[in-house]
Amino acid sequence: MEPTKAKTDPARIHRSDPGHPDICPVFAYHQLFRKENVDEIHASCSQGSIGCKDCKQIAGSAINDLLTPFRERRNQYEQRLDEVKEILVEGTRQARKVARETMLEVREAMGIRYFDL
Repeated sequence: MEPTKAKTDPARIHRSDPGHPDICPVFAYHQLFRKENVDEIHASCSQGSIGCKDCKQIAGSAINDLLTPFRERRNQYEQRLDEVKEILVEGTRQARKVARETMLEVREAMGIRYFDL
């Protein structure tokens, strides 16, 4: 599957054209995921000294760095599927117990009494 391309500043045709980072979705990624040097990226884009491709690569690297711990943790759990299943089964047991108690309270509050003998 070919990766999709991120949309950038639609008014910027050539790499050396001054950019408009305030309307560029990729710059928004810098603001969210890569706060350091965001002013430098803004200035470089506005002056046309950094291209959209370079800007995307920098933002992509920052996002990948952010996701690395999540990927590592996922890989750890993939190696221990039996433990994951046990965690899910125990969570289901606990949730059912709480749900059962809650439904008893709801039925009591609503005056619904099934098979009251």
